[in-house]
Amino acid sequence: MSARDLRRVLVLVPGALGERLSGPEIRAWEFARALSADYEVTLAARHGGGVRDGLPVVAASRHVLLGEAARHDAILSACLPPYLLALKLRLGFLAIADQYDPHELELATLDAGRSRERALRSRFAIQALQLRHADLVLCAAESQREQLVRTIHSLVRSGSPPRDPVVVPFGIPDPPAASARRPLREHFAQIADTDTLVLWWGSVWRWLDAETPVRAFARMAASRPDIKLVITAGRPPNKSAERFFDATDAARSLAQELGVLGRTVLFYDQWIPYEQRHDYLREADLGLTIHRDAAEARLAARARYMDYLSANLPCVLGRGDETAEEFGAAGFATLLDKPSPDDLAAALVALADDPAALATARAAGAELAAGRRWSAVGAKLRAAVAAVSAMPASPTLLSDAGAYYARRVVDRVLAAG
Repeated sequence: MSARDLRRVLVLVPGALGERLSGPEIRAWEFARALSADYEVTLAARHGGGVRDGLPVVAASRHVLLGEAARHDAILSACLPPYLLALKLRLGFLAIADQYDPHELELATLDAGRSRERALRSRFAIQALQLRHADLVLCAAESQREQLVRTIHSLVRSGSPPRDPVVVPFGIPDPPAASARRPLREHFAQIADTDTLVLWWGSVWRWLDAETPVRAFARMAASRPDIKLVITAGRPPNKSAERFFDATDAARSLAQELGVLGRTVLFYDQWIPYEQRHDYLREADLGLTIHRDAAEARLAARARYMDYLSANLPCVLGRGDETAEEFGAAGFATLLDKPSPDDLAAALVALADDPAALATARAAGAELAAGRRWSAVGAKLRAAVAAVSAMPASPTLLSDAGAYYARRVVDRVLAAG
């Protein structure tokens, strides 16, 4: 396939494409928008149908995807379905696997047992399929690329060396228009105009540490009631993620036990629409995300960090992942290494009482943001797709049974028109 043969790209969204978007849906949506500058792009999403911002959206059912695969030249997905990978050589499409989300490390945070082992085996098998059969593998950070290279080389033991994954980072949108909305203060009467507002943005997942912030605010409650913590606790769009990984109830119970629930620790129980998120972020004075001591942290590419940057919200982050280190080196974030509640409380009070430090951090954030806009990230994505489309197709290891299955399925799809 030459570069000029690549005209139509299908982007599979890992969930629904409504107003409630989590990180994987945001990345797929922004990738589709970026690719639409060079190609005809169709999105496939749960409950899909219609048009969004000029891009057609179809349902992500097997029947629909088989038909769409037959008429598209490339398919981009966080998880390319095995039945589509079986058809790759027959249909000739370019397979692009976006492996930015280290799901296997998130699964490892579950309690040990048969369920976790089954989930991990399934995840490793799915990832192996992606890495063996994709023509282009994407990730979001250099640490992720290095880990994927090791995994790919462990899977491909003979033949030509596989192509290295390409780093396409998580981006941020252009700054939205100024807004006078103050939705958190409108929702919580407890937050005074003069209070310092600390925002825990995004879900409370098991591999994150919301316990330490809750305990820190319990330490501060008597002496600094003017510093408030809001935790965004709306139910995530991905129900399976909520079932496996959500730890919001534990954080809420701890806040109640320590006597700060509804006083200095507040839970916002609505998922904030994607297009409205800047109104909430800009109202805050500080962002806050602390993670547990888990392998997930080293390879994380957290969408919430990019929202802090997009809104130019200085933040306190746990040390350990590549993006946090970048933010800390630039002066935008304050990094803490497995802080105690007292350590975190001291850091938050110091920042709340130092407007000059916050202004310096905002200036650093504005400079850092310039190179992370989706427009710049999208250009890197388009360059990677164009480069790989001009190369010979990578070999795909299909068994005889798989090849027979592929021929039968595609013949039926094409015959149906």
